[in-house]
Amino acid sequence: MRLTSAFISLACAFSLASAAILPFSNYAIPPATIEECGDPETDLLKIDYVTLNPNPPLKGEVLQIDAKGYLSEDIVEGAVIKIIVKLGLIKLLVKQFDFCEESIKVNKTCPVLAGDQYLNHSVELPKEIPPGKYFVNIRVFNPDEKEVTCLNARATFGI
Repeated sequence: MRLTSAFISLACAFSLASAAILPFSNYAIPPATIEECGDPETDLLKIDYVTLNPNPPLKGEVLQIDAKGYLSEDIVEGAVIKIIVKLGLIKLLVKQFDFCEESIKVNKTCPVLAGDQYLNHSVELPKEIPPGKYFVNIRVFNPDEKEVTCLNARATFGI
């Protein structure tokens, strides 16, 4: 599934926060959450589930991502992934990626054809992720500006 790129971007986005370190108290770390934030009537991808293992994700460990969804239209050349990463209230990253270029990096081809989509992928998280509460917004658009999906993810990394 080419949405691997979106989820891999999520994991990588946590690691890109290495420039900012905020004080963080020791307490039980809540599980990470991933929620759809798009329009359920018009988004091209309807997600059945996304599971993360371990949850909460641990820096320096392998994060296993398992997901299933249904894509109502193809994702084609020219599609983009837009990512915003925040650490607390601080915006760390605002970036746009070429969907197909990112798909190649995970040995997938483009276009992604409509139908059932499955993802089972592992990502090694860097040990250097600064402690804090992270918010990541990921939006994927086809070239005609139809939204494929919108995801909000929240994760907390401890010391």
